[in-house]
Amino acid sequence: MCVADNDQCHYQNNNSRCMGITRYKEVIQLLLTHFKVYRSLFLQLSTASDMDNPIIIIGSGLSGFAAARRLMDNDINNIVILEAENRIGGRINSVRFSDGIIDLGAQWVHGQKNNLIYEMTRNNFDFGTTPFEEMYSTFVLTNGTKTDQKDIRKIVDVAYKIIDDIDDLEDPQGSIGETFNKKFDKALKSSKLKNIEPSVIELMKENIERNYNGYTASNSWYDLSAKKNSEEGKASGNQYLTWKKQGFKTFFNFLTKKAPNPAQYLNIESKVQLNKKVTNIKYNTKDETSNVAVTCSDGSSYSAKHVIFTPSLGVLKKYHESLFSPALPQQKILAIKNYGFGTVGKVFLEFEHPFWLEQGKPFLAYEFLWLEQDKKEAKSTNREWMINITGIYVVDQFPNLLEVFLGGSNLNEFETFSDSKITEDCMWLLEKSLSKSLPKPKAMTRTKWLTNDNFLGAYSYGSMDAEKANIGPKDIAESILNADESPILLFAGEATDEKYPSMAHGAVRSGFRAADEIVKFYE
Repeated sequence: MCVADNDQCHYQNNNSRCMGITRYKEVIQLLLTHFKVYRSLFLQLSTASDMDNPIIIIGSGLSGFAAARRLMDNDINNIVILEAENRIGGRINSVRFSDGIIDLGAQWVHGQKNNLIYEMTRNNFDFGTTPFEEMYSTFVLTNGTKTDQKDIRKIVDVAYKIIDDIDDLEDPQGSIGETFNKKFDKALKSSKLKNIEPSVIELMKENIERNYNGYTASNSWYDLSAKKNSEEGKASGNQYLTWKKQGFKTFFNFLTKKAPNPAQYLNIESKVQLNKKVTNIKYNTKDETSNVAVTCSDGSSYSAKHVIFTPSLGVLKKYHESLFSPALPQQKILAIKNYGFGTVGKVFLEFEHPFWLEQGKPFLAYEFLWLEQDKKEAKSTNREWMINITGIYVVDQFPNLLEVFLGGSNLNEFETFSDSKITEDCMWLLEKSLSKSLPKPKAMTRTKWLTNDNFLGAYSYGSMDAEKANIGPKDIAESILNADESPILLFAGEATDEKYPSMAHGAVRSGFRAADEIVKFYE
């Protein structure tokens, strides 16, 4: 046989093999397509046969929308979302103010690596930043006396290095406050701080505690468990990414897949019924055929095989006894009662011109060192709420706005005051601390999370009571099953996420987790 014949034979063999591989791939692709179709039909038929009624999601915040998305991604579309407010978003509350949109609720994307929100948006959204990690605030005494900013910055560097170290402790004991004080007292003996006036150091310690309480929504860092803090995950990277002038509500476009590809849009909004405050959830764990009955304050009622409950831990703390029939399991009640839940406050002030900018110098914030006589004056003039202000900050992309941020106690008092009093008090503090008259703001808006009965606060934290009771987010998240192991009552929301409680990305994770539990049951 000639070489040409051998070549031809070799070619024919290879060609046959290529055709076989191509055909094999086609068959595999066909099988995959059929599998997806049959899986979709199976889920629809199984859920339809088991659920003549929809899956009910209570709450239209991040966790509620995340749960709805995951269900719809798995071809479960018979969903109703009951929302107590007259708007979608939950603790995401982006509102129009000045020449853009600001956030009265969650404001920053905290971290990049391991942050689900950042990972879902990073390739299709250009984030801004508030440079808390690159710049120092301007620290001012409340009587208007100048302070040595260099000494202040030395204290700041030492203090926040200690706080970072506390996050990394392997076997922390006691509260965050106790742990900080022990380490800070040792640091005072270092050459870096020993020549600084002791009174200034004490004022700065108070300031750092206020900031930490504001960040964690706690009334006191002596109520914050160092152990619970160490159990939480942290998304590394920039901790203060902003949505620029578009607001956190932008993320709902990514949750519903309107962005980046509108062709994939899931119309979750159409499943939301507003002004539906749930007052009772009746369930039966012994009868696998019975549905969960949900009653609303307007008298309407719903029936479902599965209910995903996403309202805040604050709502659970106040209403769990009346909300659920029968009562929730004792371990869950123990967790609800003992895990921490607090609030923060914000005030946004708009000015004609940014008086805080001096000769083009960069500016981040005013932070206040409260002298005792000024505290007494604030208390005697019904301004005690102001002592909890952590600082007055610039707002990314809004050159004429200042944001007043506060945490700790007296937030209830703050929320009951009128807008005009809040504005006057803020200007009183600024003028007193800067020792000069200032232009009045032309507009303001502020938060009221604590006195809103649908939230009763802002977000959760790992408390000392939670450590003593040996409970955590996992106990709050535990689903209630009926006789056939079907998850009839599921819990989502930031306080139920074991890894990232208190965080917006924790809320998203929790919604996915709850929906996955339902999908897994039917698969």
